[in-house]
Amino acid sequence: MSVGKLTSLEEVRKDPKLLKQFIKERASDGHGVGDEAEFDAGLASILKSSPAAAQTSPAASGADCSETQTRPNTSEGASGKR
Repeated sequence: MSVGKLTSLEEVRKDPKLLKQFIKERASDGHGVGDEAEFDAGLASILKSSPAAAQTSPAASGADCSETQTRPNTSEGASGKR
């Protein structure tokens, strides 16, 4: 690492001991300081753009149904594991 260069996330992945230095550098640079209203607005935007419950897969149901679902058009007894 050269002088004046911040520790990269890749460097931290290779050497986890650099995590404290990574956090310290980011905090001193102003990262990690946020605005609650801005965060809430961003979260609301994400939730608005998420698919509605009707657009997701239905839950398993029925008396003889388990939580495991198999794809349609698969042979009987075929394992879902690869």
